[in-house]
Amino acid sequence: MTVSMKRESIFKIILITLGTLFGFLIAEIGYRAYHYITWHDLDDIKVDDRPPVIQPDKELTMGQFLQFTPNQKLIYELVPSSSYRFINVPVQTNENGFRDKSYPEQKAEHTFRIIGLGDSNMFGWGVEEKDSYMAQLEGKLNQEDSVHYEIINTAVPGYNTVIEVETLEKKIDLSQVDLVMMNFVPNDFELPTFVRKKPEYLGIKKSFILQLFENTHGKETRLTGSTAEVPEEYMDMVGEEPYVKAMNRLKELAEEHGFQILVFHHSPFVHKVPPIAIKTCEELNIDFLDIVPIWKAYKEEHPEASWRLAHNDWHPTVLAHTFVSDILLEKLRYSPYLLSQ
Repeated sequence: MTVSMKRESIFKIILITLGTLFGFLIAEIGYRAYHYITWHDLDDIKVDDRPPVIQPDKELTMGQFLQFTPNQKLIYELVPSSSYRFINVPVQTNENGFRDKSYPEQKAEHTFRIIGLGDSNMFGWGVEEKDSYMAQLEGKLNQEDSVHYEIINTAVPGYNTVIEVETLEKKIDLSQVDLVMMNFVPNDFELPTFVRKKPEYLGIKKSFILQLFENTHGKETRLTGSTAEVPEEYMDMVGEEPYVKAMNRLKELAEEHGFQILVFHHSPFVHKVPPIAIKTCEELNIDFLDIVPIWKAYKEEHPEASWRLAHNDWHPTVLAHTFVSDILLEKLRYSPYLLSQ
């Protein structure tokens, strides 16, 4: 190879390197701008007792249908008795601020009451309420048994385990509960982004692109319960220790009021359920159902089946909701003690 050829090769390498760095810089700036524009701040919802939002044909953002609550362990909740659109589907909330129909405070005779604890997946992000797996499960249970089943879905986007258990204890008459079904999801050790401190968009200590890549390609940094961006007043709601404490409280409530507990996990994009979640349930003698292996086996036979709503939205499709409801129904039927009164 001649000297001129070597120089030409080196020049090409330099150009490719500079082009790659420039492309990464443009992507970093673009993503930071997008993140800044779409960021929801806790100040957006720091309003107590918002009036009902009655805009059934209007698409709203989360900041427009959430309200702040003085209960520090709840932080925020859905505005009650409201009607609007979110993620292109209608959303209605009852007088308790749940995306569900209204239920009597006292259950009727021969009624089995189930409480759903979860976040955006159980809430039914991007699907109609009737298509959410808890609503489907309620319908399927009532087709097959003489007992009447009521499933109260208390899920709210962004809730973690600490908030979910607090919701159960403060908003539900536990004397009327027979079974609690909790969906374990990746954010159960952390808080939603809009509760965290606002990122330093002009800082150079971390890359937004690399952090996004870590969150979506195997490192599961969402499961670490990082406190770096958590406001001081919510520090005791993040990480493994608060999770374990909340699960122990849930078990205490179950023993005190005589209801059963089922925890389940269904996100196929979580590479591994954190050992602490499984260990905690085992130590507390709580059923833990992992639906992911069942879905993966189904996916092998039905490769066209899609779990997520869109390429950039990993919430379950109607098909996935139906699949989860079928597996939960089977679990309940083959574990009769869960449906014992």
